[in-house]
Amino acid sequence: MNDAAPAARGDALLQQAIASLRHGNPLVDPALYEPLTELLEDAAQGDDEGVISPYAEAVAAALLGSP
Repeated sequence: MNDAAPAARGDALLQQAIASLRHGNPLVDPALYEPLTELLEDAAQGDDEGVISPYAEAVAAALLGSP
């Protein structure tokens, strides 16, 4: 089984959400841009095994207006 594909999708989702925050995501209060960006940047690095948190992916999807 190839675990790299889901990790790559998760990282791409996080990177899109980070970019949206840097460009002024209208779905988010501007006071949250910096803390959410930092949270997602940390999550994009993954844990000790390189696994990206499903909670971080859910936050990223919500920031992008995805279900």
